[in-house]
Amino acid sequence: MDKILRLPDYLKRPIASLDNKENKRVKNILSKYNLNTVCDGARCPNKSVCYGCLTATFLIMGKTCTRNCRFCNISPSYPLPLDENEPKNVACAVKELNLDYVVITSVTRDDLEDGGAKHFKKTIDEIRKLKPLTKIEILTPDFKGDKKALDIIIESMPDVFNHNVETVPSLYKKARPQAIYKRSLEVLSYIKKNSSGIITKTGIMTGLGETEEEIIQTIKDIKEANVDILTIGQYIRPSVKHLPVIKYYKEDEFEKLRQIALDTGIKACVSSPLARSSYRAHETYNEIKNQI
Repeated sequence: MDKILRLPDYLKRPIASLDNKENKRVKNILSKYNLNTVCDGARCPNKSVCYGCLTATFLIMGKTCTRNCRFCNISPSYPLPLDENEPKNVACAVKELNLDYVVITSVTRDDLEDGGAKHFKKTIDEIRKLKPLTKIEILTPDFKGDKKALDIIIESMPDVFNHNVETVPSLYKKARPQAIYKRSLEVLSYIKKNSSGIITKTGIMTGLGETEEEIIQTIKDIKEANVDILTIGQYIRPSVKHLPVIKYYKEDEFEKLRQIALDTGIKACVSSPLARSSYRAHETYNEIKNQI
């Protein structure tokens, strides 16, 4: 039986409340347009903060995933057909929330020929029709490394392209068995090589049993792939069915990793216990947009 570590107080956050008018407004708009968010699907600990700021990370292409990563709270099963109205609905929600910066992510759709790349492009196109000045960050699956799918993404020209490496290579078989470490790095490298104007970004988790040396090597590999932004956050076990937490890192350890990433040459690094892919996304974009 897995040893269960007690969640430290610094990782505890209040659950978003419907009594809060900002939270209620976000939830009402999501319901109005029949939209999902990764805030709910992945049980993000920052949900109350983001909803309180009248924003959310939109989760497109359904609520179920074709992969079974053992750290993720999104349910794995065969998904429903794509909702053709979803791209426009996302755009309407972005306009109604008056977002200057939006993050769009998705479940993995290995059942689709292009992995959902065209659906991402349609969503970006619809947002730009209704809110042309809004900056758009997308967090995508690896599309199985398919360059045709990646070319569709490049054609859509998001302001930021994010694909998470998630963990060190030695833990892939245990944590994300349907993914390939090298392939994820190649996806990030391909986007930057073929569209230098797109800011590239990735994220990793701590606490799954990796060593400091493995983290440092992964940071070096990420830099080698010409990634601009790195996020580093603590893995929090969604349920007893998921991988156990081996270690809770402290704030000073995250600061040390942030400095290592910057010293390696990565332009910006958000590293803290509750950092997630979209955490401080707009602020980090503004920090480095003139460097690209």
